[in-house]
Amino acid sequence: MQKRKKVNRWSMHYIRLVAIAALVGLSAGIFGGCAGTGEAKKEAESAQPQSQPQDAVSPEARQKYDEALKAMRNGDADKAKDMLLALSEAHPDLSGPYTNLGLIYFRQGDTDKAEAAFLQAIKVNPKSAVSYNHLGIISRGKGKFQEAEAQYQQALKIDDNYAYAHLNIGILYDLYLGQLDKALAHYQKFQKLSPEKDPEVEKWIVDLQRRIKSGN
Repeated sequence: MQKRKKVNRWSMHYIRLVAIAALVGLSAGIFGGCAGTGEAKKEAESAQPQSQPQDAVSPEARQKYDEALKAMRNGDADKAKDMLLALSEAHPDLSGPYTNLGLIYFRQGDTDKAEAAFLQAIKVNPKSAVSYNHLGIISRGKGKFQEAEAQYQQALKIDDNYAYAHLNIGILYDLYLGQLDKALAHYQKFQKLSPEKDPEVEKWIVDLQRRIKSGN
């Protein structure tokens, strides 16, 4: 019974992550991925390439980046991918093209390329919380739970208001590491940060509180 509950919960969560990944790609600011509609402004500001003034980015590069995001928004992943690859080659010091390439590969199920893109993004910009969050998802999928924990923690160290990183690490603690108190705290933080409480996560909170109280 417990095993079925675990599979169902992860299946629902995986569907949500795919939707989140799409939202992240579409809402990205200039040369930076973003975590979602409510966090778009903050992420766009915090994900700028470090030690490089914004006005140092050419208008032509900005225009091409906007066109790539438009292609993502229109569902033309191949066109967006080609444009982002060209941008990453022309501007290897910018993290946004790598982050969004990672999101495209992630949504296409090519986790190896997604991982490589996210790793390059954090090499260029160590404050890319979005990249760390998705690296955590990839590590979790490979069964590398300690690595996933470290990557989620890094995402939250960069931005403790990153709601989806709280949700992801909560699920990791709940289903894979058996650290129920930590899982509960992160689920509650996710709910607090979300514009509206997620009814499914609210059920998880109630269930965890019951399990913690009963010692199960």
